Amino acid sequence: MKTSTSKSSVLTQVSLSLVAIVLGYLLLFSKTMQVTTVCQFLCGGLIAVGVISIVSYFLSGDYKRIDRYGFALGTMLVLMGIIGLIRIPDLTAHFDIYTGMLSMILGVLILQGTVQIKVLDYPVWVLNLILTIGCIAGAICVLLEAKMITDRVVGFANWTLLICGACCLFSMLVTWICIMLAARRDKKAAEAAQAQEGEAAQTPATEASTGSSNQPAPAAEAPAAPAGPAETHHTVFDPAQDQPAESDVPPVETEQPTFGEEGHHSSFGEENS
Repeated sequence: MKTSTSKSSVLTQVSLSLVAIVLGYLLLFSKTMQVTTVCQFLCGGLIAVGVISIVSYFLSGDYKRIDRYGFALGTMLVLMGIIGLIRIPDLTAHFDIYTGMLSMILGVLILQGTVQIKVLDYPVWVLNLILTIGCIAGAICVLLEAKMITDRVVGFANWTLLICGACCLFSMLVTWICIMLAARRDKKAAEAAQAQEGEAAQTPATEASTGSSNQPAPAAEAPAAPAGPAETHHTVFDPAQDQPAESDVPPVETEQPTFGEEGHHSSFGEENS
């Protein structure tokens, strides 16, 4: 629904601009074109657009929504067209007022484009602002009948209408280009922000892995010796193992008694002999 509404708004603005350009050109450069004919053409166009709006209201199912006013708008356009055809002489006499009103509408549309470009931060908004001031000032001069200015230019109201239509189309084109550029700029900024976030998330992990790789590897532990019996101060004596061999033990020297020496034993020998 939003898409259809935006498209209809764009089409309406383009249609108003084209109508202003065509009317301004015909009134300025067509010698056969009379103001009465132009008024009749415009009133017939209002009736046709109103009928199309009413038919579209029912065919598109807008009657099921509360925010659609196609029927009311179409009815109003049809009534305005019929009343205009009835009062063609009065429209012809005050035709400059209607051209001034249309020029004012176009000038306000250009002003909206200027605000959009300024918010999007593009320098071309200055040029658009100059066009806005010129169009709105010309429309005000026509509506207020500022003869000090309008009398100096032949067909001032028609020139204003033609220029406003052309400026509105130019403003729409510039605004559309700026919107497209801003969308690309925002997309690139979002991608850059995501890339920075990704790098920031990877930095701690990289530092942790680098720190762990710079640390020396722990020395390999020597294999543990097999566990043996605990040493104690008192060992168990094993006769079978601790008894020395006979070949290793030196012979024990024993003193042999000598007979014949002085003493008690010598006298005993002498007695036996």
